[in-house]
Amino acid sequence: MNQDKEYLLDDSLGYKLFHASRLMNNRINQHFKDKNFPVTHEQWQILSRLYETDGLTQNKIAELNERDQPSVSRLIDNMIKRGLVKRVAHPTDARINLIYLTEEAKRKEEELTSIAMQTIKDATKDLPQIEVEQCLALLDRIRDNLKA
Repeated sequence: MNQDKEYLLDDSLGYKLFHASRLMNNRINQHFKDKNFPVTHEQWQILSRLYETDGLTQNKIAELNERDQPSVSRLIDNMIKRGLVKRVAHPTDARINLIYLTEEAKRKEEELTSIAMQTIKDATKDLPQIEVEQCLALLDRIRDNLKA
């Protein structure tokens, strides 16, 4: 973006990123709803982390998903009610809970992952793979710049 150019909200990187993210989140939520999965995109992020490494602490999940601890705790509470995860006391530190997938969530992994992959396909339709890879690399750099 030309720094000397007049600021227009519709041309703003943050505005475009926000709307692209919102549209992707809405799309994955709709796909989950259409397939009768009681999962939101926020819960999917937690499930996805647990599919990678089951038995994470709530703090680690919050850190990995760059979310605050209270919102992750509320998400996990709702996921427990839906039978997707369970809290288990840490074997050596009673102050810490580990979050594990339930058997039900494990059975749904393939279908949920397929829905996530379909959402990515929807978003990247007609885009060359090299451009998708460049976009992901640029987004990583933007995140690194803003974390600094």
